[in-house]
Amino acid sequence: MSQPKLIWMLLITFTASLGFGVQAADLKTVKVTNPRNSILSLVSLGGQMAGIYKKHGIKLEPDLRPFKGHMAALPAKAVPCAQYAGTAAIARINKGMNLAIVAGGLTVMQEVFVNKNNPAKSITDLKGKKFGSWSTGAGAYKAAKAAIIDGYNMNVEKDTEFVQAAAPALMALLTRGDVDSMFNISSLTIRAASQPDKYRSVFSPNEYWKKKTGHAIVWSAPLVCWKDWVEEDKDRARGLANAVGESMRWLRNPKNFDEVAAKFGKMGGIRNDAERDTYKDWLAKRKIFITEWNQEVVDSQWKFLEMAKKRGVLGEVPDKNKVALLLN
Repeated sequence: MSQPKLIWMLLITFTASLGFGVQAADLKTVKVTNPRNSILSLVSLGGQMAGIYKKHGIKLEPDLRPFKGHMAALPAKAVPCAQYAGTAAIARINKGMNLAIVAGGLTVMQEVFVNKNNPAKSITDLKGKKFGSWSTGAGAYKAAKAAIIDGYNMNVEKDTEFVQAAAPALMALLTRGDVDSMFNISSLTIRAASQPDKYRSVFSPNEYWKKKTGHAIVWSAPLVCWKDWVEEDKDRARGLANAVGESMRWLRNPKNFDEVAAKFGKMGGIRNDAERDTYKDWLAKRKIFITEWNQEVVDSQWKFLEMAKKRGVLGEVPDKNKVALLLN
């Protein structure tokens, strides 16, 4: 190779590498937590794998933790943002925490399941029966409780023999028939839905709210950030919000989900092909994520909060104009 040609090629290589270096230097580092055994971990890991966060100027540092550790991180300011239990975030905002909802996220995809041979046909057939939940403080549970009161004038903590048990134990209790119904974490909801020969659903909070407003309930885990962090650099916050939304939409593609499940499925609590296929089916039907965060969606979600307040499940409802930030 001639010397001029060699010099030219070296110059091109140097210029290209310099360009990539500037691009990498321009990325803004954001640490977030995700709960293990949840599809939320795949939003971070899948979007990162696909280069979506980098596309939006974000160098994401996901920290996957047990649920309690995940829930503790945002209030402690260990991270500036998290896909956080929505009704818990509202309760903290009511107590003075300067938090804001900046994007959609995980809907209340959980449903109330019974064993297939249980005679119950609807949620009201569970009155006086053993109703199990893994938590009374989780955003999804509070949302489901409010929806059941609103739709059926039934308080599961008063009108059933309420049982609280750790998520895996609750699944075992249902299987043995020691409880009549189960409202569980997202991955165990999928586990039940993937075995129609054993379990069936008698109530879906999402479907109930869709009939009323056209939108699912986002309060299982929207994207929640400290407001001062958002105000410090709105472009950074916008980039994160856009990347989270795009990552959720990206997961709806079956090929993409197969790729993520093959690499990170254990992090998402996926044990087998049936569970993977159930996730793909629910994603395609848009049962799992609200990926938009616009005025129409915000209005439907604040209508839900007002309903939950009216039904005694939530305290005050904060001003949506101050708490629901529309960054796009």
